[in-house]
Amino acid sequence: MVGWVFKLFLAFFGLVLMLGMLVFLMLYIVWAGLRWLLTGQKPQVAVVWQRYRDMRRGGAWRPAGQAQGMSDDVVDVEVREVKPTDGPVKLLK
Repeated sequence: MVGWVFKLFLAFFGLVLMLGMLVFLMLYIVWAGLRWLLTGQKPQVAVVWQRYRDMRRGGAWRPAGQAQGMSDDVVDVEVREVKPTDGPVKLLK
């Protein structure tokens, strides 16, 4: 008898939890949509999904701050040793 009541309680609790999460998801979708319309800022889920889709299509993944027209050329630089000084450093003008 107790096992049957416990199983019924767990089923009811699972149903309430699932419905609560569904309501929370619907409220978030409405809120993100309104924010998108008012500010023009895409919801974070849409941005992440778009980057994932671009990456799957074979495009290189780029962080959001980098320019799209980056060059893949390698640039060599000259190395020089910087020696420590004892006195104050003089700035060039």
